[in-house]
Amino acid sequence: MTILRPILRATPLALAAAAAAQSPGLPTFSIDWRSATVSTPDSFTATPITEGDLLMPQGLVPAFGPLPPPGIVESGGSIAPVGLGLPLHFPCVGHPAGTPCAVEVDALSHAMDRMINCSSLPGTPNPTWVFSVSYRGLGVPGFPPDLASESACVDETADVFAGIFVPCGPVGPGPTIGNYGYIDGNGLVNACGTSVYPGLGLIEPTFPGDNLDALDDDVPDQWLPRSTCTYFSLDSGFLDPVFLVPNSGSAVANGFVGGDVLVSCPSCAPAVYASALQLGLDFGGPDTDDLDALALRENGIPGYQRSTTPYDWVTGASDMLFFSVRRGSALIGTPDAFFGAPIEPGDVLVPTGGIGSPPGIWVSAETLGLMTMRSTAGVISDDMDALDILQEPEPGTRFCFGDGSGTACPCGNFGFPGRGCANSVNPVGGLLWANGFASISNDSVHFTVSGLPGSVTALLYQGTGVVNAGNGAVFGDGLRCVQQNVIRLYKQPTLCGNREFGKNVPGDLPVAVAGGVTTPGVRNYQVWYRNAATFCTPSTWNLTNGYRIAWAP
Repeated sequence: MTILRPILRATPLALAAAAAAQSPGLPTFSIDWRSATVSTPDSFTATPITEGDLLMPQGLVPAFGPLPPPGIVESGGSIAPVGLGLPLHFPCVGHPAGTPCAVEVDALSHAMDRMINCSSLPGTPNPTWVFSVSYRGLGVPGFPPDLASESACVDETADVFAGIFVPCGPVGPGPTIGNYGYIDGNGLVNACGTSVYPGLGLIEPTFPGDNLDALDDDVPDQWLPRSTCTYFSLDSGFLDPVFLVPNSGSAVANGFVGGDVLVSCPSCAPAVYASALQLGLDFGGPDTDDLDALALRENGIPGYQRSTTPYDWVTGASDMLFFSVRRGSALIGTPDAFFGAPIEPGDVLVPTGGIGSPPGIWVSAETLGLMTMRSTAGVISDDMDALDILQEPEPGTRFCFGDGSGTACPCGNFGFPGRGCANSVNPVGGLLWANGFASISNDSVHFTVSGLPGSVTALLYQGTGVVNAGNGAVFGDGLRCVQQNVIRLYKQPTLCGNREFGKNVPGDLPVAVAGGVTTPGVRNYQVWYRNAATFCTPSTWNLTNGYRIAWAP
């Protein structure tokens, strides 16, 4: 039997792939209308699950089974911060599994995916792409457990797979590189008795089981009530060429098309963020293409700034947006903009050129170990169903929490565990975390702050010491955690309550350079932010948790 994390098949390629990959974070996901878990009471509030809800595993992280059903972290219904705001959601609650309802969420991101930048210094690892597939995914046999081996056991559609050493891109059709099992559906031994790895609480095997339809796996902020914007797509209504039945049509039913990327921000109704036409879709007519998977990084400027050439997002001129299209889309078979290759439903695509230009293939389906008609004529091409680009591991640890575990917040405004004190718009508090590698000579650290008011000034500062042994002291509406040799690193406005600082953020110096870190040692970080609304004390500011990094040479 194969045990993946902590034990993997003893093949050199698989071992290297496991070493290069991140462990699952806090995965947020959805399932499609055919899934057996639809109408099952969720594990958080016993609310019947729909295909419009965003879910998390009951224990928040993937685990070995047997597992209870997942919990609803964000309803498809009521307005954010507890829901996506889809007006047709309520009538769908409790509808029978296997019957379509006009609420299906098809793709998902919180716009914090890892920046793809091939100008990074040597030694920076290639991106880790993770994905799921729709029903009847086949895969190209490689190093089990992978899509091909799970498909042979009819266990593939609730699983998440990771590409093996995917180059930076664009990567056109060519030899298969492959994938491996990253997150399982149920966390149990597969139907063939050959592998087991941590799961989500979904139902396997595929028939009659679940199909994981959207995924975001690398943002630790996604917990109720959320404080980020959620970007997503809904389902087109054209005929599925495999099942020969129409898709659910949730996009048109809610006033959009299946090629649109939508955004739902705290306290606002869903709206179009990037239209199908901006992405090179729907030139066959409205709702003829279905955006089926999404990876996105916002540049911090409100609205969608469309990419026109590879890597223009590195300058901050555009938003980095990757996607795939569902099988049956009119775009399938159209020559892509980079290689002139016919587009397949397993390709990762990117907008390019002017409005009206077809998208380009950024990562080909073959590179990810997916089956295509380009490579094997007569087969049913594998259909990518969800997509994410994982962030690099965290380089440090969080400390000084406003959750009551140390110093009390000034007016009982406790945040959730691991965060700062609650603020006027977010009872869970502000959260500061980092990703990357804390090496002075090859610094790839970038910080992310979330859970702040929607458009306020956020200041990230560094110090060599901590306050009250790391428990902090009351300061404004929060706790001051960092002191001694204090340096102000970055001061920027938030968007949707979020902000990033450091590596790959246009205009920011590397963290080590901004902080004058020239010798190895520990530095501490915190974000101080404006919170002018009358809330707790007469002060007009609050703070996040602290973050500690031990810098290496």
